[in-house]
Amino acid sequence: MDIGQARAILDLAHSAFVSMDEEGRIVYWNIRAEEIFGFTRAEAVGRVLADTVIPERFRESHWEGLRRFRETGEGPVLNQRLEMSALRSDGSEFPVELTISALSEPDGWSFHAFVADISERIRLEQERQLLLDELQLALRGTEQRLAVIVDALGEAVTIRGPDDHLIHANRAALDRMGLASVEELREADPRMLMAGWETLGEDGNEIRMEDLPSVRALRGEEPEPLMLRSVHRGTGEEQWVVLKATAVRDSSGSIEAAVTIIEDVTAAKRSSLRMEFLARASQVLASSLDYQETLRNVAGLAVPQIADWCAVDLFDEDGGREPVAVAHIDPSKLEMAERLRAFEPEELDPQQGLGLVRRTGDPLLYKDIPDELLVEAAVDDEHLGLLRAVGMRSVLIVPMVGRSGTIGALSLVSAESGRTFDQSDVEFAGQIAERAALAVENARLYSERSAVARTLQSSLLPEALPDLPGWEIAALYRPAGHESEVGGDFYDFWELGGDWLMMIGDVTGKGVGAATVTSLVRHTAWAASDFDRRPAAILSRVDAALKRRPSLSVCTALCLRIASGQATLASGGHPLPLHVGERGVSEVGRHGTLLGAFSSVDWPEQPFEMQPGETLVAFTDGVTDTVGEGDERFGLGRLKEILTRTQNESPMVLRERLVAALEEFQVGAQADDTAIVIMRFTGAKVAAGDAEKISSTTGVQG
Repeated sequence: MDIGQARAILDLAHSAFVSMDEEGRIVYWNIRAEEIFGFTRAEAVGRVLADTVIPERFRESHWEGLRRFRETGEGPVLNQRLEMSALRSDGSEFPVELTISALSEPDGWSFHAFVADISERIRLEQERQLLLDELQLALRGTEQRLAVIVDALGEAVTIRGPDDHLIHANRAALDRMGLASVEELREADPRMLMAGWETLGEDGNEIRMEDLPSVRALRGEEPEPLMLRSVHRGTGEEQWVVLKATAVRDSSGSIEAAVTIIEDVTAAKRSSLRMEFLARASQVLASSLDYQETLRNVAGLAVPQIADWCAVDLFDEDGGREPVAVAHIDPSKLEMAERLRAFEPEELDPQQGLGLVRRTGDPLLYKDIPDELLVEAAVDDEHLGLLRAVGMRSVLIVPMVGRSGTIGALSLVSAESGRTFDQSDVEFAGQIAERAALAVENARLYSERSAVARTLQSSLLPEALPDLPGWEIAALYRPAGHESEVGGDFYDFWELGGDWLMMIGDVTGKGVGAATVTSLVRHTAWAASDFDRRPAAILSRVDAALKRRPSLSVCTALCLRIASGQATLASGGHPLPLHVGERGVSEVGRHGTLLGAFSSVDWPEQPFEMQPGETLVAFTDGVTDTVGEGDERFGLGRLKEILTRTQNESPMVLRERLVAALEEFQVGAQADDTAIVIMRFTGAKVAAGDAEKISSTTGVQG
């Protein structure tokens, strides 16, 4: 995601968002954080987080937890909803609720927290407790006093008698249950009152009457507060409430009733769940550059927390649709989704559904889905039967809008849960869709850049290794960094008048700039060889071409001329190749001047002979500079040792042994590009004196 866009999104968040590096320093501080803590972004960024917002008595445990995470990668507080005290800029403490996540980045771990000020919620809880204490006193007085006190409460309050029947409720509780009076309440079956709602716990399991805190209190238990999610079966309205119950005893200590305060926490719970979901979704969207897999994971996250069904579709430039993902809490119902897709038209209708969302870029909410709408949408009886089997209660389609417009849509369906979507769901789903669109576009951009890089890189390497008479050849090229970057290492073979020329080199830099220099080096070498085949003369022409560039362009290169088993080489600042034979492993040639850098140059040529079974290994410094434990380098010694052990192997096998050794030694990401050319001579033994084709050993001066 573009940094500016990410910051814009975070600055709109209702919660504070704070980021910290693994050294404990603040690296991001959104607008809400400024409001909550009293520090401006300029004041906060760069400060030690513990000294800024954590009370002194908690700082030692903060540092200990950070140290333990860096050592073990485990943090018990990560991705958990926590309540703790925090500091404002004036030194005052206040309660907060936060969720912390960790993200591994190239330069170390970063930690990100959404923080909410819960001072008001704590104050209200304290006030409710005082009122509850008054209520218990009132139960020992007159019924008139009781009614006055409980009706003054904004929260719903009920009183349950020893036989489990409700004997009193304040106005808020009666409204919640849809009753007109306390008399109607007393006549109702308490189980039937629950039947109007689908009631589930935080874990998604059904809540029975026996699980209610008031019923448990009547049995002599001391129940903890119970949070539950209820959906009205008639209207589809969803509510989150916390039930807090206490027993009321008579003068002898016997339980005569149980009082329950029903606290509506719908707004706070939705905000908390959505904050957690967005944190998880952001991690999922950032975890992979395979956007299809990422969108499938996001659809899975949305079920069942947001919807019973979730589908993701992408649009192409011609208005066609690419179904990417569909998720449901019951996997057996996914087959139904596939059958439904078979009825969808090849072209989207711009006047309804996905087609309308694509055309307008606006979300589409069907708060209620009557059967008449299903009949209108069905193309035949089978289609209608499937639509009815899904049991859609409410449907929400939100566009995925990116830089290039509406690129897809997120479709959410409420069915089994029975709840209906509202405007807050539209806004929340829009935030998810916005993040998903950015992830898709970034992934597509990365794929396009990677494809361009691969194409460009392949153009800078030979399409295939040559069939060199009397030689077996294997080569390897491994770019460092992201696959969207073009590396600076290269190798090349070309034939000229019966001889063969091989060049291997390393251009400074990466990307298009390095590719430009690499292309210049290769084409200059080809052109120079038409006039003079001596390796030193070719390096001289390349050096001159690099110096003519307006900016400093530096390159190491090794040029080798091959005529049967005889060869001549010259090195321009490049590691010398290794000769592998019966006498062991040794460097061949003499070091010459780096290309493109100095006015005084020297590229001494070295002729040598290859006997059947001997191998020549040319490589770039990405091999010897491979970093291992403790920043130790792979080095020339290890390379020689491997070649000594494998000197009788074919070039192909030797290449694989080298790759395995480098990967085993390497720690972390590959730091530099790597190129290797392995040439094994299999031809007839060179007779003494047959050196007419060996180039002159005279160095070229410039």
